[in-house]
Amino acid sequence: MTKTWLIYALGGGWGHITRALSLGRIAAKHSKVRILTNSPYAHYLNAEGCLVQWIPDSAGFSATCQQVRHILLNAECDRLIIDTFPRGLGGELADILPQLQHIPRILIHRDINPRYITAKNLRSFVAENFDAVIVPGEGKDLPFCDLPNVHHTAPWLIRSDVDLPERTKTRSHILKVNETIKTILVCCAGQAEELPFFAEIALKLYQELPKCAVRILAADCPPNCQDFWIFHHPGIECLAVADVVVGGAGYNTVYECAALGVPLVAIALKRLYDRQDKRASKCYWVQDIQSAIDTVKMLLDRIEPEKKPLPSYINGAVQAVHHIMSYKF
Repeated sequence: MTKTWLIYALGGGWGHITRALSLGRIAAKHSKVRILTNSPYAHYLNAEGCLVQWIPDSAGFSATCQQVRHILLNAECDRLIIDTFPRGLGGELADILPQLQHIPRILIHRDINPRYITAKNLRSFVAENFDAVIVPGEGKDLPFCDLPNVHHTAPWLIRSDVDLPERTKTRSHILKVNETIKTILVCCAGQAEELPFFAEIALKLYQELPKCAVRILAADCPPNCQDFWIFHHPGIECLAVADVVVGGAGYNTVYECAALGVPLVAIALKRLYDRQDKRASKCYWVQDIQSAIDTVKMLLDRIEPEKKPLPSYINGAVQAVHHIMSYKF
């Protein structure tokens, strides 16, 4: 009988849904995979062989919690995987998980604000309600790392190195850039209200660096950016062929650029739970638009445009699927 994995990936922006698809697309080769999300970008995605069940982001807090409760309490699955929030984004899993003892429950433990962990007494909750904890490349100093049944992997990526398309094709067909031109990719992968901020960066780069190609990667076209806006999913395919990337310090942007060997000029954006400043310290961390532009110029001075081979890296999502499949619950 085909096994079914249910992945809880609620949260705004691209982060949670991309991490879920990174895992789900690999698991879908042998199991049915159902991803539960309220990302406003769900309809832009290639489901990658998974069933994406969308709760509209406009549904409101109470209605969203109610739908999640109904889905999970009536779920028929062999693995329940919860991304980041042990009690659920709105605390709606707190009284549900103890009722699901018959289903193996796995927590994906990304870095989150320790104040949230303390306020909700999450350490004891995780110990009591999860059969396994997987840390997707975020280090060994996270709050739950010393609990039993913790497993570490490399960061999860929605494309393994062997899946990346040929470099010249991506640059010419998607970015529409010649191989010899230095290329800056501004990545707006966070919340919709941050689009004007990244559009301002892209416009200033476009105006100040006329000999370079500037592209802004976003789900929707920002004002005055029609000439250099692109949308492509998954974005990692575009990051792979850029010379410099400018973006937030979210999980996917940071670890994708690190795996690809592309310098990231990162701005730590404010989040309720995520600590982007901690992750930004691994990149070229800047505080404002002018610092971002100055850093891009400095990096471009060091770079010679050339046809580079695609990088080789380990995809932690592959490691995680193998672990979840082989784990004896």
